[in-house]
This record gives sequence, structure tokens and C-alpha cells, in this order.
Amino acid sequence: PRSTLFPYTTLFRSLFRPHETIVVTGTYEPLSLDEIDRSVTVLPVRDRNAVFNSLADVLRQDPSIDLEARAPDGVQNDVSIRGSSYAQTLVLLNGMRLDDAQSGHHNMDIPVPLDAVTRVEVLEGSGSTMYGSDAVGGAINVITQPPETTELMLRTAVGNFGINEQQGSLSGVLGPVTEQLSFSRDFSTGFIPDRDYRDLQLASTTHFRSAWGTTDLTLAYMDHPFGADRFYGDYPSWEDTKTWFLGVQQAIGKKTTASFAYRRHSDLFVLIRDDPSVYTNHHHDESYQADLRRNEDLATNIELHYGVEALHESIVSNNLGDHSRSRAAAYAALDF
Repeated sequence: PRSTLFPYTTLFRSLFRPHETIVVTGTYEPLSLDEIDRSVTVLPVRDRNAVFNSLADVLRQDPSIDLEARAPDGVQNDVSIRGSSYAQTLVLLNGMRLDDAQSGHHNMDIPVPLDAVTRVEVLEGSGSTMYGSDAVGGAINVITQPPETTELMLRTAVGNFGINEQQGSLSGVLGPVTEQLSFSRDFSTGFIPDRDYRDLQLASTTHFRSAWGTTDLTLAYMDHPFGADRFYGDYPSWEDTKTWFLGVQQAIGKKTTASFAYRRHSDLFVLIRDDPSVYTNHHHDESYQADLRRNEDLATNIELHYGVEALHESIVSNNLGDHSRSRAAAYAALDF
């Protein structure tokens, strides 16, 4: 009978199904998910982005994450892990910091469109050993990877409240070089006055293989004006944030990696939208980060990881003043 054969058929399929290995990068050296020794949740995005409208939708799959959304479609979100504050949750793009020096309210200003994202890794619990005090509550790593095929993808949507969306990406594989150009535009007139928004994202991700090793280059831009009625009190406010990002990662042989990233973020805030002269703030901050990491196999199941990293942050603001700070660190970890 069919009911008798079903368990054996299921067992046969499970034994001979191709095994998919998920590599997690939230460690000194990338490991497969079944080898990692900390609580990490991997949220796949590529090939599933038709059911997501923003990265906020992706993160809502993880019950350990709390998203305090002030508006739909990721207009402004405060993200925290396991009860920590949004200032204690580190946001990364391909392992490079996106946290904002002005305010943790802008940590989720992630400039890459959803079509460029492969997966999101959520490190649940303290990640301070590797990432520093910013990751007391955990870390969220948004990861882009080179495309596997040459393809063109376009989609659009319309809806009530003036919703008008377009997304697309063009991917190419040319021998040792892969390139993906992606864009996203999201517009709405708002469900009430002064809740309109527009989100424009552009990104280029390039992957190159050479005798030295692999090179990854990420260029991204985001323009994000939105009506902020009652976001910051009982005022019809308006805000416009912009993000520029440049990231380069270079493998030097099989044991050494180097990376550099530059991020610029600007925030124009108007307390009363119809009368900007009452109270207006303009801030822009910049960050430069670089690191050099290496790992050595000392013996069977014994590895040494070491490296150096540096971070410089600055802010220029008509309200907060002009400030800057620099940090550097060296580390070594012996793994048995």
C-alpha cells in the first residue's frame, strides 16, 4: 500500500539529497553552520526576495530580533537582539561596520537593494569578543555574494496610498569577473499627511579572481527622505538621510585577508515641515575602517588567528558640533 511505502521513500530521498553547506562568517575564520560554536541564525534572501519588500521583512523571521518600526517598508527602524538596545546591536555589511556615529536610529540605513543581498546572519548574544562593545547584544551581518549566472530581473508594484515600487538587477559572469548592478525605488504619498516617503538605492558589487586571491568591491548609495509626523514628538517633522558606502575586501593567498571601507551619512532634519526656519539640523558623519587578518594551522585541530584593525569616525553638525575619534586594536586567538 502507498501508506506503507511512504516512510521508506522519504528516507531514501533524505539519504541521497544533495547536502547544502551554509558558511557563516561571524567568526575569525568562516565555518560551516554545523561547526560554529555560538548561536547564529542564517536568513536566506536570494531566490526568496519576491516575498520580501525590505530587509526589515527579512529580519522579522528571527524571533530574537525586535524591530521598532516608525513606518512601513523599513522607513526607519530601531533594531535590537534579545532585549538589548539598538545602540548595543552592531550592523555590518559584508563584515564591515555600518553603525552611525550620530545616532543608532540610522543603523538600519543599509544602502544595498534587496536584490543584491544573498543572506543575513544574526549573531544572537554578545559578539564583543570579535566586534567590540558595539555588539554587546549581538550583530547583524548583511552579506552580498557574486551572482552565479548572467540574468536580468525586474519587478514593479503599485498600491493604495500612492505606493509605487520598482526593483531590478543586472548580473553578469565573465570568466574570473562577476558583476551585479541593482537598484530599488520605493515611493508612497503616505497613509496620513506628512507620512510620505521615498527610498532610492543603487549598488554595484564586483567579484574578481586573480593569482593573489579574490577581490570584492562594493559601491552603494541611498537617498531616503520621509515625512516624520510625530516621530520625535507632537510635530509635523520631515527628514532626509543619505548614505554613501565603499568597501574593498582582498584575499592575499589562502591565509590572509585585508579590507577597507568608507561610509558617509548625512541627516537633514526639519522640526516643522512647513516652516524650516523654526528648527533645522544638518549633520553628516564619516567613518574609515581597515583591517588585516591572518590564520595559521599550528597542528591538527589547533589554529592561531591574529590581526590588526583600525576605525576613524567624525561628525560635523550645526547642533552637535564637530567631533572625531580614532580607535585601533590588535588581537590574537588560539583555537583548540
